[in-house]
Amino acid sequence: MPVLAVVTNLPNPYRVPLFNLLAERTAAAGWQLEVVFGSRSNARRKWQLDENEFRFPHRFLEARNIQLAPDRVANTYRGIGRELARIKPDALVTTGFSLGSIAVGRFARRQGVPWAIWSGAVAGREPGWLRRQQRRWLVRRADGFLVYGTAARDYVVDLGADSSRVHCAWNTVDTARYLALHRAPEPRADEPIRLLSVGYLERGKRIDLLLDAVAHARRRGENIQLDVVGDGSERANLESHAQRLGLNDAVRFLGFRPNAELPQHYAAAHAFAFPTQYDVWGLALLEAMAAGLPALASPRAGATRDLVVEGETGFAVEFMRTEDAAESLCRLRQSGITTMGNAARNRIAKHFTLDRSADAWLELLKSW
Repeated sequence: MPVLAVVTNLPNPYRVPLFNLLAERTAAAGWQLEVVFGSRSNARRKWQLDENEFRFPHRFLEARNIQLAPDRVANTYRGIGRELARIKPDALVTTGFSLGSIAVGRFARRQGVPWAIWSGAVAGREPGWLRRQQRRWLVRRADGFLVYGTAARDYVVDLGADSSRVHCAWNTVDTARYLALHRAPEPRADEPIRLLSVGYLERGKRIDLLLDAVAHARRRGENIQLDVVGDGSERANLESHAQRLGLNDAVRFLGFRPNAELPQHYAAAHAFAFPTQYDVWGLALLEAMAAGLPALASPRAGATRDLVVEGETGFAVEFMRTEDAAESLCRLRQSGITTMGNAARNRIAKHFTLDRSADAWLELLKSW
């Protein structure tokens, strides 16, 4: 049986269900899946790893991680060549434009096996000239592409990819656990809208802009309560900013919560806010919409273009324009929170499931 080797950085909990499904789907198509992780974890990740949930062959390189910024960690992928020589893959997939992709691309060329890049990178936070040339170099040598969404598809095509070789493998999670949630009932006129944010509290996530918008909307008379789930280097600054805005009674900073606890926070909320300055995708946005929450999402997130249908499943919001962001918060109640939430949930259920993602992987294999 031919072997498909996937080289990626970490065993993220949200990736495990996808790899479990891919192991089944590829086996049915006559392929054996092998996943090689660059390391078990890094300083940014607080999850607890349970390998008992892994139903796919996997290996760890135990390579070194390098902290480049509070929200950016690079893996060295040391030893990847030796590991691939042991696996003897018949096809390869690597994540992103990392050092691992360079090593895997060279290995694929030497062995004469097809190789694809699995990427969510989008335009908006362009790398320096040298790194962009590196990405172009990798794109020219890759035999195929798996991308998170349409924004990522456009980006790799702009780098020189043949569009016929680009397969849209939606970046998603096990949506079933969120689709099954019982959402909070629509708030009465005298009740607050419970707004939720989930993510790392780093500068680029721009929770400060969300706080500004909430304060502005409250001054306009809209009753909003905000829960912020997550932790990071900006937490103290954000708590101080909320105090300066007079939001002490309107905002709760709940800190890091394990993945298993997130559904209860989605179920208790009425709407979701995603004010990021740049995200290649936005899995928290997808989870929230699967849970039936209308979304206010920054257009600087790769997922916004594909997930948010303006006025139907939520609003694309430029949070840097505080008045516009506050207006969108005020429009939630007018537009019908339950109606928009149902549309959001239905959109995720129809288009952004693990099965749809796995379909694209199988299309890639068939193209080889």
